[in-house]
Amino acid sequence: MTIQKKIMFPFIFGICASMFAQDANVRQKITRNYDLANTNSLVEKLTLSANSSKELALKIAKEKNLPISGISNEGRFFELQGVFPNGDLKYFTTYNAGSRATARVNSISTGGEFKLNLNGENMIIGILEGTVALETHQEFTDDNGVTRVKKGENFPPLQNFPQNQLENYLFQKAHATHTTGTLIAKGLNPKAKGIAPKASVNMFNWNGDVAKMTTQASKGLLVSNHSYGINIVVPDGKGGYVLVVAPGNFGLYEEEAIAYDKLIYNHKYYQPVMAAGNDRGWAKAANPSKKGNDMLLGKTVAKNTVVVAAVEEVLNYTSASDVIMSDFSNFGPADDFRIKPDISAKGVKVLSALYEFPKPPNSIYSEPLNNLYVENEGTSMAAPVVTGVFALWQQWAIENSKDGVPFKSATLRAMMAHTADEAGNTPGPDHMFGWGLLNAQRGVEVMLNSKIEGASVIEENILNNNAKYDKTISVNGEVSKINVTIAWTDPAGTFHMSNFESENNVIPAIVNDLDVVVTKAGEEFLPWKLKKDFNDLRAIKENNDVDNIEKIEIDNVTAGEYTVSVSHKGSLTFDMQEYSLIVSLIKEDGTLLSTDNNQLTTVDTFKIWPNPVNEVLNITIPESNGFEKVSYAIYDITGKLLSRGHEQNNTSIEVPVSELSKGVYFIEIQSNGLKSSTQKFIKN
Repeated sequence: MTIQKKIMFPFIFGICASMFAQDANVRQKITRNYDLANTNSLVEKLTLSANSSKELALKIAKEKNLPISGISNEGRFFELQGVFPNGDLKYFTTYNAGSRATARVNSISTGGEFKLNLNGENMIIGILEGTVALETHQEFTDDNGVTRVKKGENFPPLQNFPQNQLENYLFQKAHATHTTGTLIAKGLNPKAKGIAPKASVNMFNWNGDVAKMTTQASKGLLVSNHSYGINIVVPDGKGGYVLVVAPGNFGLYEEEAIAYDKLIYNHKYYQPVMAAGNDRGWAKAANPSKKGNDMLLGKTVAKNTVVVAAVEEVLNYTSASDVIMSDFSNFGPADDFRIKPDISAKGVKVLSALYEFPKPPNSIYSEPLNNLYVENEGTSMAAPVVTGVFALWQQWAIENSKDGVPFKSATLRAMMAHTADEAGNTPGPDHMFGWGLLNAQRGVEVMLNSKIEGASVIEENILNNNAKYDKTISVNGEVSKINVTIAWTDPAGTFHMSNFESENNVIPAIVNDLDVVVTKAGEEFLPWKLKKDFNDLRAIKENNDVDNIEKIEIDNVTAGEYTVSVSHKGSLTFDMQEYSLIVSLIKEDGTLLSTDNNQLTTVDTFKIWPNPVNEVLNITIPESNGFEKVSYAIYDITGKLLSRGHEQNNTSIEVPVSELSKGVYFIEIQSNGLKSSTQKFIKN
């Protein structure tokens, strides 16, 4: 019979391991599996590449008599950064346009109904912007009056700017202050309270962003906010605009997206969050054949980033019709029909902190007021909502995991899709709202239920090449719906010039194509995907061959056994792929099942002991195995094979482990008569 291999790395919960969230000890645990030796070399290469691209861009801009930086008529700061593969100029621009209520954050914060204290205590969030926020704003100080806005690099003081650039500085700093407020404002003005009001931020300039992100990720940064993107028009100096991006660049998987995917793949706990952009009003002129769709550029087309669309406020969600799309947020999908944007959050009429120049008779160089607020709108304002929620989810993970380790970024993306509220006119995800409206509360509910036997499941697994993972779910009549989601951080793909030159037969960016399917008595339940038709972009349920998030929703569940299977197509690059799996059982009233009446169990039947172990690890074999041969393999925390062995014993096996260093390991056990089982053990 075929042996179905699996390696399961479950996210194990236990007593609170760290009340200091993202402290130095936690950061060390985050980075212990990163290849830090190559970080400096990689940063140098990225910096050189960015500088070279910008030098070429400056030359082209000069030849075409186009601006280097400035302020658009809509009040958005833009700055030349580089070029697209076809030579188009690449300008970065700010995306200006109750966030907490819409994202359902209040219930999981201090004073909320869940009796939790998820406020971002001791969490560090990265922000890349045109410049640093107003550090002295009253919303950004801690209980001792010290600012929680930290400069990750030197920013030039206001006095260094020539007179003709002061307006640029004002717009940059106002934008940075507003997005920072949405993240961490402590709530002196309750209407402007941030998502993570006790977190701190490390701020960086957007120049050479990937190199800076690589350095910070290698130091243990978990999440960063990017409320900027690529501008598609610049002023022509005559009161009009010049289009600077050709239609073929929209939705294109090109060098910037590839760089982001490589960065995130190499730092599996790090999750950047991107604004989708506000250029839908230019869609007919910029990409006329796509009927308002396919407006994403650069890093927003990457597989492993989270891209955020902006919607209006939702104070009391009851159905998809409550979620109203803004009139500016960019639509996807990617050219290979991947679901982009990924998620939606409030980005319309967002009240937050304000920076403005001191007014006469004061000098503009005098100390600015620190108690000003303003309403803005844009995907810039929506992205920090998601970034802040991710920080809160990671705070919960660190404080509730057995070893104080956060979620991998794939788990954040899986949780985001798994718990999002339905949005849009048709069921399932789409190219406008992504997976729906972000729901911080439901995410925490799933996390809490994962600690209850027979409720929700969160697993961080590894799938080996040619392997398959199975999980059995037994349900009774109380369950009305089953949700199953997987996500993985896919290796960086390849740029294909043919994808720019032709809209047909686009080569997908996916590298390791995992699949999830649920079966019951021969019936298959498949994940959502978009139809590959720009004239009909509805979501359908079929085998998904482009996305690295796959979600199955089974409605009208009947009692019986369901099997969740994770497998893959083709061969896996690097012979393995880490992935995250989330399973929830939902009752008819929409609440999560939290009783032991239903069992979510793996096929694990072998037992290992003692654990932790010093010299010999014992494997107890169930009597049902008979005299079948049993083999085992030991892997380290990165999935590297360390040793193999086999025995023909029907009761127990002794595995010597004395030569292993202290640490965490996984043992995979297989027999001819049973499916494989993988279990974690600690070597003392």
